[in-house]
Amino acid sequence: MRELITLTAHRERCVVTSRTKRGIAASTAQSLIILCVASSITRGCSFTCRPSSLGLHNNLSLQSSKRRCPTISFPTPQHRSVLSMSTLIDSAEAQLDKYLSASDLPSAIKLLNDDSTTINLTRDRFISIFAAIEDATSAPSENQLIADPDQIYPAVSPGRSTMTDAYSALKSRGHLLAFGAAGNGNVLAGGSKTVVPKLLEEILSMKMSSLTPQPSNTLLVAGAVLATAEAVLALVTGWDFSVLALLTVLLSLADRLLLNGAAFEFLQRLIMPSYAEKVRRHEAGHFLVAYLLGCPVEGCVLSPLAALKDVRFAGTVSAGTSFFDKELSLQVNGRKPLTRDSIDRFSVIVMAGIAAEAIHFGQADGGAGDEMALVRFLTQIMPRSGGARLWDGDTIKNQARWGVLQAVLLIKRYKPCYDALCDALERGGDLGECVYAIEKAVRDNNVVVHEQPLGVILDRGEYGVWLTDTEKEGDKQLTVPVDSQTPSAPALSMLKGEQNVKNELVDTLSEEEVLREYKAVMEKKLKDIDDKLGML
Repeated sequence: MRELITLTAHRERCVVTSRTKRGIAASTAQSLIILCVASSITRGCSFTCRPSSLGLHNNLSLQSSKRRCPTISFPTPQHRSVLSMSTLIDSAEAQLDKYLSASDLPSAIKLLNDDSTTINLTRDRFISIFAAIEDATSAPSENQLIADPDQIYPAVSPGRSTMTDAYSALKSRGHLLAFGAAGNGNVLAGGSKTVVPKLLEEILSMKMSSLTPQPSNTLLVAGAVLATAEAVLALVTGWDFSVLALLTVLLSLADRLLLNGAAFEFLQRLIMPSYAEKVRRHEAGHFLVAYLLGCPVEGCVLSPLAALKDVRFAGTVSAGTSFFDKELSLQVNGRKPLTRDSIDRFSVIVMAGIAAEAIHFGQADGGAGDEMALVRFLTQIMPRSGGARLWDGDTIKNQARWGVLQAVLLIKRYKPCYDALCDALERGGDLGECVYAIEKAVRDNNVVVHEQPLGVILDRGEYGVWLTDTEKEGDKQLTVPVDSQTPSAPALSMLKGEQNVKNELVDTLSEEEVLREYKAVMEKKLKDIDDKLGML
């Protein structure tokens, strides 16, 4: 992590020259200077250095009076300002350390937002800020509504509002370069949001089946192993097998109720050594994508015991990542109209775990719970909520495909950050260490935050079309900036409804094709409106 500032003290050196009349010997001038200096020392005269405007030499002025010694005036405003700045920095840093040691996050944020202060944010201070964030969001009062089945999304609370302010303060001071890199609609797949399976496979070069969570046979394998062990034990000891089976059922229930399934997962990790890595990479996908989309992450747990101890997860999951979207919370809870951008952010984050598994293992085993969470979220949205819409089976499936498409592209695009995050999680790093790993990877690998989509989806043909500009190092990227003066650009922007399209894409379509595409889209929208009106 690059430090915010680095102060290097240099000893200032004044070159003093004296102006003497012609003909005075050098020895006389030296004697005069020595007398003046000695006299000033004995009589308490002041020395001030006046740096010249060019910063080269300083003139020595000798002033005399009856009862006063000659004064050598050397004011050093620059030197004094350096000392004053150093003192202010030390004071601000000491104050920040004091706030962080007391977990006083609001005061720390206020200090960070003070433009008049310059703070050297070391690694320890960086991690301490996120430790304070975890403390603020872990308070019982902050998590009372998590288990409420009627709560679609947690409401804004003081702790989570403060957490959002902390992320914003660090972002504004230049410490979080990757945070929000994909926010504000800065997606990697622009254009239409209609993504059919065939087009998804073409864009990602992945089979649709690899992005679909498969039913796990872990329970079947574990049950078979346990039944075999019980049968052997019954034969050796002569115990009744039915009693052993009943005891196993009771122990399983106790494990689920008291330990959140920790004992079963321990056995599962023994049977399947790769299981721990799958969980870690799955959660790293959620973590990184939420971070890139500008949603503050407040915690991540990788085991049932850790989830049981963390009030934010309330022992309801075996592993999970907790993030907060303030805008979505305000919109879902009726404080603002619900926007499509907020729905899209949530969709991409939820599908990021599946995307991460598919990228690394070629198959997503986990993620069925994520799909159900997305279905539950979309079906609970009421049409009267501002810009929301009624979601049916087909539209939910399409939204899931669009979300996983964006998540895969983001994880691949920011692979150094993802790998660093996985390493931090493997070491047992807390929230601050994970965020520090992401930001350090950005700087160490010179990761450039994207400003343009990799390509644009057009509603053309039977399956849609994925258009890119050029091939660069094996990755498809658009490199030409938007030119709003191009006549076709506004029409294409209306056609997509979300983004301007690059010049190369404009050149591929004639004006007639643009109008035809636009007409088709408008007709489809009118049909959707008629269908909704018929349902009212």
